[in-house]
Amino acid sequence: MLYLILLLPFLLGIGCAFCKEENARRLTPVLAAAQTVLTALVIYAAVSGKDWATNVVYLSESLTFSLKMDGVAAVFAVVTAVCWLLTIPYAAVYMPHSGGEPRFYVFLFTTEAVLLGTALAADMVTLYLFYELTTLCSAPLVLHELKKKAIIGAYKYLFYSVGGAFVALFGVVVLYFHCDSLSFAAGGTMTEATPLTLAAVFCMILGFGAKAGLFPLHNWLPSAHPAAPAPASALLSGLIAKAGVIAVLRTIFFTAGAGLLRGTWVQTVCLILVLISIFMGSFMGCLEKELKKRLAYSSISQISYVLLGLFILSPDGFTGSMLQLFFHAAAKIAIFQCAGSIILLAHKTRVDELRGLGRRMPVTFICFALVSLSLVGIPPFGGFHSKWYLAIGALKTLPGAMGYVIPAVLLASALFTAALEALPGALGYLVPVTLILSALFTAGYLFPPVISAFFPGHDTTGLDLSPIREPLGITVPLVIFAAICGLMGLFPNGVLSVMESIAGAVA
Repeated sequence: MLYLILLLPFLLGIGCAFCKEENARRLTPVLAAAQTVLTALVIYAAVSGKDWATNVVYLSESLTFSLKMDGVAAVFAVVTAVCWLLTIPYAAVYMPHSGGEPRFYVFLFTTEAVLLGTALAADMVTLYLFYELTTLCSAPLVLHELKKKAIIGAYKYLFYSVGGAFVALFGVVVLYFHCDSLSFAAGGTMTEATPLTLAAVFCMILGFGAKAGLFPLHNWLPSAHPAAPAPASALLSGLIAKAGVIAVLRTIFFTAGAGLLRGTWVQTVCLILVLISIFMGSFMGCLEKELKKRLAYSSISQISYVLLGLFILSPDGFTGSMLQLFFHAAAKIAIFQCAGSIILLAHKTRVDELRGLGRRMPVTFICFALVSLSLVGIPPFGGFHSKWYLAIGALKTLPGAMGYVIPAVLLASALFTAALEALPGALGYLVPVTLILSALFTAGYLFPPVISAFFPGHDTTGLDLSPIREPLGITVPLVIFAAICGLMGLFPNGVLSVMESIAGAVA
């Protein structure tokens, strides 16, 4: 089964290489049908309850290439397959205007194959292999349009991702000699927390974190995301960047062990770096005037929330991280697709050009508004639940309580209280201030474009307000993603129970 899950998208990608440009439109039904089958297989493997595991290559007792479907792999694999399925109709409308459709689909599906491999990896060697392949397969998606900014963006992406992987490789080599096994096990396999092993773990977190936009290895995102075609930039932000998150998660909870890292300098430094990432991404997003670049800075901030939950090193923090991974994928893919729709149909690329556009493209901007509410973390949308669990995780777990709790009626106040009560020293102030400022900045760079789009003001002289036809291939995925953020935020019990059960077994 696991072989088939990896093989099917890989064969789809290879098959697309033999399709001529003029016949590219005929690919859509075939690709959609094949991706539907793949999605069904992934969901079946995830919910069947069977112990799906296999050794691909056996080199030695401590060095194998193996696959396994555990709880973490199941969540990420299902999210990946569903998001790829919803991207196909969007790409079918968008890519004819960008050109090079067969080439685009080759790397789109090979990227999916190696991304699924990253999720299903049962040991660090396998994960590292697929992690590197994810970079090599997805870089051509950034390079696709072959313009100057695309070339620069692709080179930056390769430099930071490959460079980060080499930093992580040092840690992998060190831990090879200080772990019982490089195979993943809940609670970790590292034998002791020495200065050398802690340095190795930090190198792995920092190196793998480069793909997730962790400061100071974040600079590729604002260049790569705007350069890629909208279907690619949506997946790059929503899922491909999370290959780094999966690698960090496996490093902390399945290799090193949260118990050995809790209270060490590694946890403290990682918390500081992720807080810088959250604040910086939100702040820079407010200053940026180009729409896709603004959303790229937003990705730095929002993905850092996922890392924040991991660095808390608690079940609640882990739950918040998994929830953020889930809801951020839906919201960020949707909002990048909204941006692509605006660029494609209205030929607008800057935030200050969106005035009145909500009346011309109502479906696109309604979806933009709904997923923005989720990204800000406003209840009852999905993003609220993930950020709430992050705060609760900090409150329950991290040492250095200050001895008082300020009653909270607003989310910002609750976040402030939770962090002040639980975090040690200066972090007790850095965390709440950063979270509140980040929420305000997120609202500051997402809400004004929506308001301007729907309420252009009384003076509309010279402003084109004629309706723009929004193709179903674009609007249907947007509506589904917005519905996920809204409905699963209103009725979160099913998603919460899954994430809490995974956290209970892992953290």
